[in-house]
Amino acid sequence: MKKIVVIGAGISGLTAAIYAQRSGFDVTLCEQHSMAGGMCSGWKRKGYLFEGVRHCTGTNPKTELYKLWEETGALNKTVKINLPEIFHAVEWEGQIIYLFRDIRETVKHLIAISPEDAKRLRRLVKDVKAFSHLQMPIFDIRGVKTQNPKRKTLSGLIKMLPALPRIGLLYSISCKKYLEQLVHPGIQRLFRIIPDDYSSISLIATLSTWNMGDGGFPEGGSLAMIGRMVKTFEDLGGRLLLDTKVKKVNIENGIVTGVNLTNGTLAADAVIVTQETMSAVEQLFDTPLHEAWLTELREKTESVVCTFIGVGLRVEIPQTPLPKWELEEPIIYAGTKISAINFNNYYGHEGYAPEGCTTLTTTFTGDTYHFWKKAKEEDRYEDEKRKLAEQIRKVICQKYPEAQDNIEVIDIATPLTFERYTGAYHGSWMSITGLGKKMRTYPGFLKNVCGLYFAGHRLMTPGGLPIAVYSGRKAAQMLCRQYNLTFR
Repeated sequence: MKKIVVIGAGISGLTAAIYAQRSGFDVTLCEQHSMAGGMCSGWKRKGYLFEGVRHCTGTNPKTELYKLWEETGALNKTVKINLPEIFHAVEWEGQIIYLFRDIRETVKHLIAISPEDAKRLRRLVKDVKAFSHLQMPIFDIRGVKTQNPKRKTLSGLIKMLPALPRIGLLYSISCKKYLEQLVHPGIQRLFRIIPDDYSSISLIATLSTWNMGDGGFPEGGSLAMIGRMVKTFEDLGGRLLLDTKVKKVNIENGIVTGVNLTNGTLAADAVIVTQETMSAVEQLFDTPLHEAWLTELREKTESVVCTFIGVGLRVEIPQTPLPKWELEEPIIYAGTKISAINFNNYYGHEGYAPEGCTTLTTTFTGDTYHFWKKAKEEDRYEDEKRKLAEQIRKVICQKYPEAQDNIEVIDIATPLTFERYTGAYHGSWMSITGLGKKMRTYPGFLKNVCGLYFAGHRLMTPGGLPIAVYSGRKAAQMLCRQYNLTFR
């Protein structure tokens, strides 16, 4: 039985390890952290659980992606999926404007508010409907033997045809420009669920996902998903080593021979690297890896970086979703200004807060890595976090007076936090596609090194959980092809 080492126990690492173990390999999965999950994780502070993942694409059993979540154990028919009828809301001039899961219901609601936007809103419906069949395709790699082959089907391609005329146009228009076609500023704000400078195709794809009944929140969140994947792997006979940092991948005469750990070595016939690719390439190899796709990845990747805030309140705030609202005074940090804010509210989700309490989270997207890095170097990192926490405290108490003296914890995870726990480049969890640029896909193997494979969110833009699970499966298939084993 061939021995395989998988580096990193995030979604892609667990996926690769599960498929490889099931296909007849002896797999050891190494994770530097004390728990599996990587970027797909949550953590507790003073009894409050702060969830790192709000929505999961592929929760609809009719999607191809669901099958992968099912095969890895992340989801199954007994897992309850929370799929709210209202996904988002904003407060504008005393009125609450809603974004419903059903795009037609959303547009009916919005036209009643702004009749002059009717034509543009109906165009939005057409765009969303056109993308409803544009699912992420799950195919087998060329040359691999599989237990249940997945084939490209003509019917699947035909269903995608309505989206094709709009794809090129939407790729070249930013979310900001797309939304500026709308007259009503409150409706513009409602749809600002994607950063302004991203391609508008990201917005349409997100709305389409919700509209088709996908993108739900699995009961128990990311920790439960990861727990089920770990159990699947270990039940198959795989070995998970936590608190185990891989220092180097050993390569002799162009062939992988194993890995060096902090406290020893592991021999291996092949290695799958699922640590974030840019960091892994810089850290895990004595001799720099030179291949065109790695050079392109390093030069063209635009990372998505964020600061995550979790708040625990000793009071009930049952309203869900909480509407996004304009701040009396903007939040200022890292040279940026936040003038409106919204929180994810986990009230009513079991296990997220003590009885009678509420857990809120929010994310500030923007590349503040160097700000936090400099603050760390100048020994003012904790001070900057406290300053931000006090601003968060102030805006919550202004909006919800009952929170005064009842905020038990404000936990801030900076890009340095994510970098420290996951090893990801600048703590980044996705990549920006860029206006007018097509999605980039990288092969995940090297021509001049035998037995070395890569998986993870960086191997296909924009990244995220779907790419993580897909690339993990692909890496396991490349392994099966190398050793002529049937992929299971």
